[in-house]
Amino acid sequence: MGLSPYKKRSRGEIFSLLENIGATLNQRIKVYVLGGAALTLRDIKSSTVDIDITVEDQGSYEALISALERLGFVHESGLRFRNIVTDEYVDVDVGKFIRLPLYPEFKQDAQLLGVFGNMEVMLFSNESVILLKSITGRERDLEDIAAIIKSGDLSWERLMQKAVSITEKELAEKGAKGVLLVFELLVALDRVNEEHPGLVPGDFLDRLERVAEEYYRVWTRLAGRTPPNLSE
Repeated sequence: MGLSPYKKRSRGEIFSLLENIGATLNQRIKVYVLGGAALTLRDIKSSTVDIDITVEDQGSYEALISALERLGFVHESGLRFRNIVTDEYVDVDVGKFIRLPLYPEFKQDAQLLGVFGNMEVMLFSNESVILLKSITGRERDLEDIAAIIKSGDLSWERLMQKAVSITEKELAEKGAKGVLLVFELLVALDRVNEEHPGLVPGDFLDRLERVAEEYYRVWTRLAGRTPPNLSE
C-alpha cells in the first residue's frame, strides 16, 4: 500500500484553519463540519487530510469561498479547494454533501463546536458521519466507522432512526433514484464486521437486515421490477 501524498492535519491545525476562515469572512454564516474532520475534532482519530464542510444556502457558500480565496485557496476539482502554500484542503458543498441533501436529520443533533469570528461551526453527530461514510465504499471510511464504534460515543437506536427516516425521504422524493440508505448502511457495517469481528452488535445487524429488505422491496416496486422472493 502506497503512502498518501497528502499531509494530514491535527485537531489543533483544524482549529487554526477554522479561526483563519472565520476572521476572513465578511458576513456571519453557519457551517457544518463532517467526515474525518469531525472525528478529529472529537479526538476519535488523530488527524485527517481535509476538512469537509457544507452550508445551507448559496449566499453562505459564496461568502465561504470568497474567504477561502482570500486565504490563498484555489478550486482544484469538484468540491475541493487547496491552499497551494500551506497544502491545506477543504471540500465545500451547499445544501447537501455529495449524494445526500442536508436533511433536518443531519442538522437536528449537530453540536456547536464554537464561533470563529463570523463563522458558527457545527459538528455532525457520529451517527450522521457513519451514514455519510457508509455510502462511499472506501476502505478508509469503513475504518473511520469502526473507530466511531470503538469510541463508544454512538446511539444505535438513533442511527437506525436516522437511516430509516432519510431512506423514506429519498424514496418519496426521488423514487428509484433515491439513496437506499438502510441498505448502504447494512453493507458498510457487514464489511466493518468482517474486518473487526463482533464490533457491530449482531442483534442490530439482524434488525437492520430486516428493515433493509423491507425498503428494498419498496425500491424494486418504484423501479418497476418484481420484488424478489426472499424466502426461496
